[in-house]
Amino acid sequence: MQEVLIGGWQPGKGRRADTIGALLLGIPGPRGLDYVGKVGTGFNREILEDLLPRLRTLERETSPFAEDPPARETKDAHWVTPELVGEVAFTEWTRDGRLRHPTWRGLRLDTSPAEVVRES
Repeated sequence: MQEVLIGGWQPGKGRRADTIGALLLGIPGPRGLDYVGKVGTGFNREILEDLLPRLRTLERETSPFAEDPPARETKDAHWVTPELVGEVAFTEWTRDGRLRHPTWRGLRLDTSPAEVVRES
């Protein structure tokens, strides 16, 4: 498991066209918020209906990440101030510092953004 900060989201497609397709995730690092990938699985309708209004109140014009994430991974992104902490399950870290096969486990309302650290 890994705690992450939500730095943005992408609109869904198909039956999720009216909500979130994927969350863009980060972990604080020495230069700011490091992009660690996106997660698009592990959501049900109830979770999405709870998350979307929370994210809309945090929207901003620019990316919160220290370095711009790859454009192919952030098409149509809605950037947010990284105040929401979530938790993902994943298989391993990739060589370039991304989460491999992340699955959303939920918001961590008991954890502050300052407490989020990269797990090994």
